[in-house]
Amino acid sequence: SEMCIRDRFDPVALDLACVEAVNRQPVLPGSRLAETADPEDHDHLHAMHPNTCWRAAVEHGKKIGLGTDDYTVITVK
Repeated sequence: SEMCIRDRFDPVALDLACVEAVNRQPVLPGSRLAETADPEDHDHLHAMHPNTCWRAAVEHGKKIGLGTDDYTVITVK
């Protein structure tokens, strides 16, 4: 299936939707992520880049009015 994000142009919602889509993916055996990730933590971006905080970027974008964290995901079969 393919995933589409339906919403007005909202860079904050788009960033959040992309991060959540990445984090829903399974960890590939033998990958760098498999070597470093905590199996109980599904934040793949933080596992690979622990010195960054994507959540802070989303919250800051909302705070300064760039967008919202509201989006709709439609699965196309």
